[in-house]
Amino acid sequence: MSDDPRSWEGRREECPFCNPPPHVVVLTGSLCYARWDKHPVSRGHLLIIPFRHVASFFDTTDAERQELLALAIKARELLDASFHPDGYNFGVNIGGVAGQSVMHVHFHLIPRYEGDTDNPRGGIRRVVSG
Repeated sequence: MSDDPRSWEGRREECPFCNPPPHVVVLTGSLCYARWDKHPVSRGHLLIIPFRHVASFFDTTDAERQELLALAIKARELLDASFHPDGYNFGVNIGGVAGQSVMHVHFHLIPRYEGDTDNPRGGIRRVVSG
């Protein structure tokens, strides 16, 4: 077993997050990386992903969780400097019923811009009806 978390051990050949094209990777750490979202909600939409193939945030290690959050902070600094958003949505979908479409845990860091929606009130809650 390799000690390098970026090794192929535990990774899935068919998983798009286990095998990102180099041009989409923006930031890397020892356990996680950030990449551009293939279907961005807004300019600068990033995903923050552990190298290890794991489906749920609740199955990540303490070290992976710490690095996911540390990378989110670095990603926000990059987005602030590059895109100057007015706010952010930050979250993770866990399970198909919650909207997770790739079963490799990933956080969304979505820059928001004044006027990009007619009524942002409720933020992330608006994805759940009622």
